[in-house]
Amino acid sequence: MLLPLLLAAASPVAQSPDGAEWALQTLPLPEGGVIEVSALTMWREDVVLLATRRGEVWSVSGVFDDDPMDCTWRKLMEGLQEPLGVLVEDDRSVLMVQRGELSRLIDEDGDGAFDLVETVCDDWYVGGNYHEYNFGPVRGGDGDLWLTTNRAFGGQPFGAPKWRGFALRIDAEGNMHPECSGLRSPAGVNAAPWGDLFYTDNQGEWCGASKLSHLVPGSFHGHPFGIESCNDDLWPYPHPGQPPNRVLMPKVAEDLPHFQLPAVWFPYDEMGRSPAGFVWDQTGGRFGPYEGQVFVVDQFAAEVLRVCLEEVDGHWQGACIPFRKGLSCGAIRCCWGPDGSLLIGETDRGWASKGSETFGLERLSWTGENPFEIHTVSARPDGFHLSFTQALAPGAGEDPAAWSVESYTYMLHSDYGSPEVDRATLAVSGVERDADGKGLTVHMDGLRSGYVHELRPSGIQSASGVDLANARAYYTLVRIPKD
Repeated sequence: MLLPLLLAAASPVAQSPDGAEWALQTLPLPEGGVIEVSALTMWREDVVLLATRRGEVWSVSGVFDDDPMDCTWRKLMEGLQEPLGVLVEDDRSVLMVQRGELSRLIDEDGDGAFDLVETVCDDWYVGGNYHEYNFGPVRGGDGDLWLTTNRAFGGQPFGAPKWRGFALRIDAEGNMHPECSGLRSPAGVNAAPWGDLFYTDNQGEWCGASKLSHLVPGSFHGHPFGIESCNDDLWPYPHPGQPPNRVLMPKVAEDLPHFQLPAVWFPYDEMGRSPAGFVWDQTGGRFGPYEGQVFVVDQFAAEVLRVCLEEVDGHWQGACIPFRKGLSCGAIRCCWGPDGSLLIGETDRGWASKGSETFGLERLSWTGENPFEIHTVSARPDGFHLSFTQALAPGAGEDPAAWSVESYTYMLHSDYGSPEVDRATLAVSGVERDADGKGLTVHMDGLRSGYVHELRPSGIQSASGVDLANARAYYTLVRIPKD
């Protein structure tokens, strides 16, 4: 079914503070369509495939033509129940997770529409609660599929089912294996280029701030909802234990051996409120100078965040840095286009969000101009090393007085969210400039493992006289390097 388009106002440029440009195009939607994007991917080379919270599946062609305002929408299926993720298998089939099952959608006759729905796995149950969302699927390094399940909020008229707030692995035979517990509202899940699984979680009770976390089999991520499922014979790991209430996060990690501190905390409002879908930049530089980094969309703040990760002493950790604000609506899904642009699926249905629209599809493309921003942050035994996207002006950032550094952590407690607690100011003792002029090592006293370290440089310019854009970074220092 091809439908006429309802033309959206195209936003030609989303301008960053330093003048670098990422073109933001708001794509037209089918007339009369309610496109609350809940799943998003590329299909058949240059066709966008998406699902909506209302259970429809659409294809969009022409998005990458010279004039994407002439793109064509086609409804391929309807009647699914809250499909919140999609994974392409081949030109004829895709996988989607619904409320009650992981499904395979099949185009039997090759006409581009789906004719058949097969059940891959439905080993979990539902309790009738509105918030029993499921996210995924994604394929792990061993080829198995992974899902994350939302905890329920409020009553469960059909009873309390097991395996809510878990990461579930589905093997090749369609059997379910619970792997991680203690998740709250795990709105995004994806595989890193090296095969490890990560997920995003939203701030709330037992989750002091939003976060990006590594899904390590057997790990416990802090929320006690559903933890009684770990008494089931299907749970193959030691019981994680009951989490303490009103304890600092680093202390919890000391006392509960299976408790998993996140790779990155997202400080509330400074870095959005509700992180959702995320992707690793593997565009080969077509999206800017951030190859290998992670881009995370935020459902409340209608923005895109940037994350750089490193592994220290066996734990993934890193920094989050602002990227681009001003999307038309809260963003829940994202994927790369064949040209290296970032497609962003949006909806505010069920959750409040910033932006002027209630749903939509947007495309963010790099124009080729190099920004002047913090590129990476990495930990050192006595501070941090920061690289920049351009060479620094002579002497820029080398005065310790140019640096404001604070550390803080969060409480694990039953309250909704946590303030930034146990805050301390760190004294910068010296700054060393890299030989190529594009990096600084900032030495300081008082690093604390398990704490966010907020770095705010001031007065830094590039060699060409441009002010540093987004002059702040938040490094979650779980492990301090030994050398």
